[in-house]
Amino acid sequence: MSTVFKKFMRLVMCKEDHQRKDCCCCIQGPQGVPGLQGEQGIQGVPGPQGIMGPQGAQGVQGLQGLPGKDCDKDCCDAAWLSLYSLQDQLIPSLGTAKFEQVGVVSPDFDITNAALTGEIKVLTHGLYVLNWGFDGLLAPPYPFPVPAWGLGIYLNGVLVPGTTSGSCSITPDEIVTNASGGYILELNVNDVIKLVSLCTVPIQAVSAPFGLVAPIMSTRINMTMVKKLP
Repeated sequence: MSTVFKKFMRLVMCKEDHQRKDCCCCIQGPQGVPGLQGEQGIQGVPGPQGIMGPQGAQGVQGLQGLPGKDCDKDCCDAAWLSLYSLQDQLIPSLGTAKFEQVGVVSPDFDITNAALTGEIKVLTHGLYVLNWGFDGLLAPPYPFPVPAWGLGIYLNGVLVPGTTSGSCSITPDEIVTNASGGYILELNVNDVIKLVSLCTVPIQAVSAPFGLVAPIMSTRINMTMVKKLP
């Protein structure tokens, strides 16, 4: 059998069964145009978080900030006073209210005479907030016309105008009324303050008005130093 005939027979047999694995005579055609890309699939479930890595080396310490301002000892000092009375007091015109009860007091005040003469001596120079209160009424018999009544702070025997306050008892049936005042003032060492009646007739401080189950402060005075002065 000639060589040409053998080649021809192999070509015929390859075309009849191109699936044969040992067919090596088929010629591969050109690659076709790629098809369109399919839609993106649904995102999968995230995997578990990995183990935290080792901590990095500590950084260099930053620069130290500027030191804060030290508080001046004098500006930080404090003084306080709280006195009151639980007694009825009859106070004449230009008379002084008294305080026999001590709430709190710092060593900046001398209250030796507070219950006797109503005087309070200041022992530290500074700026003070002062508040006072009085519960009472005119002492009967009432004159006609009925006057108002009030009180104010006297400093070394002189009235401090900004500390005054007044009230009025219209009839003897009125049980009690209130007057109160407040002020900020500079006080020097050995200054003496008093709460003084400004009424032309006597007034009555009342500690147990009818209808109450406990006594009230008939007179009271509170002081706080807000700034110590040299």
